[in-house]
Amino acid sequence: MQTNIKEYDESFDLTQALQKKGTKEYGFIHLAQRANVSWVNNPIMLAVGAQDGPTLVVDACNHGDEYEGTEGIIKTFEGLDVSKMKGSFIGIPALNAEAFAEMKRYNTLDFVPQDLNRIYPGGTGPMTAYVCSWYCENIIKKADAVICIHGGGNSEYLEPVVLYCGEESPVAYKSREMAQCFGFKVLWKNTRYAENSGIEDEYAYQMGIPCITPEIGGQCTRMYQRDEHKQMLETGIRNVMTLLGILEGSVPANEGVHHYDIDYIYNRNGGIHVPVKKAMDSVRKGDTLSIITNLFGEEVDRVIAPFDGVVIGYWTYSVCPPHGWVYMVGKPVDGGVKRPDPCILQIEVPVEYPRYEQGRSRVGCTWPAEMKKGTLLDAPVCRKSPAKAGLFRL
Repeated sequence: MQTNIKEYDESFDLTQALQKKGTKEYGFIHLAQRANVSWVNNPIMLAVGAQDGPTLVVDACNHGDEYEGTEGIIKTFEGLDVSKMKGSFIGIPALNAEAFAEMKRYNTLDFVPQDLNRIYPGGTGPMTAYVCSWYCENIIKKADAVICIHGGGNSEYLEPVVLYCGEESPVAYKSREMAQCFGFKVLWKNTRYAENSGIEDEYAYQMGIPCITPEIGGQCTRMYQRDEHKQMLETGIRNVMTLLGILEGSVPANEGVHHYDIDYIYNRNGGIHVPVKKAMDSVRKGDTLSIITNLFGEEVDRVIAPFDGVVIGYWTYSVCPPHGWVYMVGKPVDGGVKRPDPCILQIEVPVEYPRYEQGRSRVGCTWPAEMKKGTLLDAPVCRKSPAKAGLFRL
């Protein structure tokens, strides 16, 4: 069967690929060779607009069993008309491709399995850490915005929710705008941002790159809602592309959204898990979320709500392990992220950088049409937290 799949090696250069204006292509980046001479690959889809503009990177399957994002990225890519785009869409449909192929959360090529979304920016080894490192250096750092899609995987249900940074900074403000326009009705305000957490979206914030994390579905929804979830993700991605100016048009209003700060709730003993509260049920502190019994039907644990809130997700396997997370409960919070009062910092351009025409960066820095080495730029930073403000990428 004829295929249009291209092959790239580790030296793949996204900056060069973005010079192919008005083109679409996809293929595998060969990252390492196995003992049987087959390749460990990173799939990539490139839709480069006919005109210059921002670069949006969208990835899925940091965890190999979270397939909703994979199909959402494919559907989005197929529907893009690059002749009408001002900027580029970069899709990574299965970042953790080895785990994806094995239908597991982790990559079993590692001697000790690692959670890809807890080790950013990666390292030289094991394999998962190297995939992460290559992705950060060669793709994320060249993005103007990032969407990393997650889901319930094989064992959980998640109400469609979009996580965004709750800090007060230009990057957080843009992330909040991206989350708002995505179209989901539940937004997760991350008020516990931590540097060096190993999580992709928080790594992106450190790099000054706006990022959101949509979470949707799980194996328990795929029989009946698979097409619906693909459509929701495509709509959300296209809304963000419109917000960034890559696609023409206006961003539709998303009224009636709810903002929560979400906590993971853990059980003590494993056993047969019987959920009492389901998605979007309101709970009061002390309410029973689920009951866990042993093989004889005797109760061995009861999961209790530690605060007033709303159920966002829960464990759907009939059996749960001990000391695992079995519920996600959200506390209602103010959804506002204030546009920070900026102070102006002059930064000297270290290299020749003719990529963009005159305009503004993702966080509001004005640049001239030709940026020569030594050019001084006025960049806004957040007075409250300049280290986290995120300036711009050169």
